[in-house]
Amino acid sequence: MSKMFAEIRRIVDEDISIRVSQYDVIFEALTNAIHANATSIECSLDTHDNLIADGERTFAKKRVDSIIISDNGDGLNDRNYDSFCKYRSDHKKELGCKGVGRFVFLKVYDYALYNSTLVHEQEVRSFKFDFDFDVDNIKKEKSEISTNQTTLTLTHLSKNYYNPDRHTDRRIELDLTNIRDRALINLIPTLYFYKKKGTEIVINFKDTTTGDVLSITPQDVPDFQIENFDIESRYGEKFKFTLSYYIENSRGGLHAFYCANNRTVCTFSEKEMKIALPIGYKGFLLLESRYLDDRVNNERNDFTLFPVRTDMFNTLSWELINEELKTVISKLLKSDIPNTEELNKAKIKQISEERPYLTDYIEQNDVDIAGFIDKAQLIEKAKKRFDTAKENVLTNAGKQKYTDQELREAIDLAQNELVSYINDRVQIIERLKSMVDKKERVEEIIHNLFMQKHTDDDYFHVGKNNLWLLDDRFTTYSYAASDKRIKDVLSAIGEDSEGVGVPNDKPDLSIFFSHNPDKPERLKSVLVEIKPFDYQSKSDRKKYAGIQQLIDYVKAFKRKENIEELYAFLMTDIDAKLAERLTDNDFNTLFSLEHPIFHKYFKELGITIYVISATTLIKDAEARNKVFLDTIKKQSRIHNLLKKSDTEEKET
Repeated sequence: MSKMFAEIRRIVDEDISIRVSQYDVIFEALTNAIHANATSIECSLDTHDNLIADGERTFAKKRVDSIIISDNGDGLNDRNYDSFCKYRSDHKKELGCKGVGRFVFLKVYDYALYNSTLVHEQEVRSFKFDFDFDVDNIKKEKSEISTNQTTLTLTHLSKNYYNPDRHTDRRIELDLTNIRDRALINLIPTLYFYKKKGTEIVINFKDTTTGDVLSITPQDVPDFQIENFDIESRYGEKFKFTLSYYIENSRGGLHAFYCANNRTVCTFSEKEMKIALPIGYKGFLLLESRYLDDRVNNERNDFTLFPVRTDMFNTLSWELINEELKTVISKLLKSDIPNTEELNKAKIKQISEERPYLTDYIEQNDVDIAGFIDKAQLIEKAKKRFDTAKENVLTNAGKQKYTDQELREAIDLAQNELVSYINDRVQIIERLKSMVDKKERVEEIIHNLFMQKHTDDDYFHVGKNNLWLLDDRFTTYSYAASDKRIKDVLSAIGEDSEGVGVPNDKPDLSIFFSHNPDKPERLKSVLVEIKPFDYQSKSDRKKYAGIQQLIDYVKAFKRKENIEELYAFLMTDIDAKLAERLTDNDFNTLFSLEHPIFHKYFKELGITIYVISATTLIKDAEARNKVFLDTIKKQSRIHNLLKKSDTEEKET
């Protein structure tokens, strides 16, 4: 008795990934048939499911149980069988065979049955391959054989893959179209390799429950063009890569794969290379290299490369490979897709509008292929470069002397940090605009947008509050309080609440400024009352009530010696009724872009109260932001590149 020279169960448990599925079984079996020089292959799929039917409709999806693959290849002759019985045999190594593929079958099925008719030997040979496989347990029967035919039968699924008692069911759907298409994608490099040699291969897929048949023929395999290029590692080594590509002007999308040993392994998107063709184009991109051949796993569904890191065994990372790959692809796209430049510019302009502070951190090779790369991926990569730049500037902080490059980087970073801040303000403005449009009645939501209720602060920094919505000058406060009692506010600025008539009232916003270094205790104050943008009834009366509240607050603070000047604002949405009420009460108007600002000087208080429309506030903030952003954008590297491109187009 001669067992196979390896511990089969250990190989299957340790060398074959638990990720393998019936798709991998089909791909492996078809590839084995092709490598055995088969030109006609049939893959029959069956199910044991009893599906309840109503006419032509069924109430569940069919799932694959058995897989039977027959081919007219060389079959299990002595040399092939000897190779089968050796773990990691060198036989057909030149085709990329690792000598472990058949073990994939035992990850999904309990055993595999082989039957092979051999013309040269005039024999029928059969055996069972399982965990107890005996190399001598092969049956050989003499027979009159006219054609070679080898059949692989897989019927008994393993309990780890399919076990109804434990509700385990990893079976794939018996969808003939999907299985055929996935097999074609997986085998494209192999079929193309044989097509170049003049070997035409036909693969038929049969659903035995219906008799339906779909095929892969030589016409399904495009004639690829080849682009060879080198990628240099960080250690100066150069590795040869080959990009096989095919692009045509018809619908169908892009299929892009990293390959090994003339087989697809994984998609570009799985390695952070999310690329797509515009609508109306379809194609294939297949990247191959001896470097990838040497680093593919046993199941041929992944590689051992790192995303960014390199070491002495993997001197290239996916980041290095993809950076060079993008340069190569961008050249191909420009020649095969006429409007490539327009697509690139459109994508960059989108990012420039959405994230203007990131535009200087988009790399040139990304600009050249931007129209075909996922926008989120471009943004994420630019953000990483932005964050790296910030880290570098922080690391260099405190140096005695800076290089011109370090100074330039610091200036660029400061500029883009400021753009980032202004861009964030745009989002806040949009939120406030939405509240106005929807006539938001929840005052707390509006209030918290300016400054979180029940909080105070004596130092402004970006992101802490949005008092700039009222005026950018309000961000220079020495103390600010939101919905805090008057007596607590006075205490915080060093005053008592003696004689204050409304010590427990809570102004929406109380902001204090001290800009005189000779008299730091002398303060200016801004009081803001926010009224909801809509009421269900008597809106103008309820909004106007905010005027009296402000008067009460002014009286409370006016009595305090340290407060030299007071300004009061009522911020709400000014409709026609409120405008009429304000006019009737001697409020005058000031010019503004959207709605007038109403104001009235209260002589006995020595103060003017301003009533500002939320819409006016929004328009004013938008105008301030736009001036700044437009100036910055015109100075950005991306803007100059796009402008240069437009100029070159006009000249041609």
